[in-house]
Amino acid sequence: MAPLPKMTPDLSSFRCRRCGACCRIPGGLVRLREGESAALAAALGMDERTFLDEHTLLAPDRRSLVLRDHADGSCEMLGEDGLCRVHAAKPAQCREFPFRWRNPDSARICPGLRSLAREAAERAE
Repeated sequence: MAPLPKMTPDLSSFRCRRCGACCRIPGGLVRLREGESAALAAALGMDERTFLDEHTLLAPDRRSLVLRDHADGSCEMLGEDGLCRVHAAKPAQCREFPFRWRNPDSARICPGLRSLAREAAERAE
């Protein structure tokens, strides 16, 4: 597969394909904002202290808590069916992808972004 051109895609037609690829970005960290651990704990039917102990770590920069990963590097909240187990309470960082943030691998990893980049490249030809 040829590399996609570097450009900022028009995200107005982006549609999430619910494939879970964004939950498998190598080295990705899901940082929790204030109040999100309580919402996630409630979504999993547990108390917040247990959730924090079992599902979070201190970020490498020590500025926030992050969700733990599965052994394969995917987000621990990603279910076996490839869907988010806490979709209704998922962190803002997850809800904001790809509209407010992307990393250099996003267009390669996310089928929706890859499709947009391909369509933009075809229009540019």
